[in-house]
Amino acid sequence: MKAYILFNRNTPEERVMERLVKQLVEADVDAEMLDADSPRGIQFTENYDILARPAIVVVRDDGSPLQVWQEQTQFPSVQDLAYLARR
Repeated sequence: MKAYILFNRNTPEERVMERLVKQLVEADVDAEMLDADSPRGIQFTENYDILARPAIVVVRDDGSPLQVWQEQTQFPSVQDLAYLARR
């Protein structure tokens, strides 16, 4: 499984999401940041019906979404995300 962090560049959330990805990688979770305005980010938002950013999507190995969080003031903890990513 993999965690994708979708964000917009040059926003206050960008730094928060960068820290989150760093913590996830340190917790041995496969995590990747995606700029929502990049071609890949746009395709990702269309594939997973992401309407707001920042967003976190935990995806199974087959590409199906396990859990999605969008535009929340409080995202799940690193421990909770790590647990989901290891299921």
